[in-house]
Amino acid sequence: MAQRIPHAAGCIVVRTHEHHHLFLVIRDQYGCWTFPKGHLESGESSQDAAIREVYEETGIRGELGPHVTTIFYDVTKKGQTVRKQVDWYLLSTTQIDVNLQADEGIHESAWLTAGTVEEYLGYPALIPVFQLARTLLTPA
Repeated sequence: MAQRIPHAAGCIVVRTHEHHHLFLVIRDQYGCWTFPKGHLESGESSQDAAIREVYEETGIRGELGPHVTTIFYDVTKKGQTVRKQVDWYLLSTTQIDVNLQADEGIHESAWLTAGTVEEYLGYPALIPVFQLARTLLTPA
């Protein structure tokens, strides 16, 4: 029997401020800057999981935009390596205040300009995801 691929979804959260896009990054439980994401619950669509995870981790609500991309990468847990799938979406919001959820392992966040996001990201696989997301945005 084939092992089920862990499936997660997340969002590149964006808001407009003074004619510029600002992007939300969070510091995860491993101390790395990333975008909000999490596992799909049983029967949940990828889009619904992405919206739910953003809200659970940050308190941010917004309008789900287009699918940006799907990435696959290997994770090792308890000595076993498994392939993981993450679907990424854009989510636009007008909210400024972030309500971090410590029980989700999130203790820090920042709204960053496009020019600084890549410097912060702690996972190299997210850089092309972010670059693709930016191509889907209309000018601020």
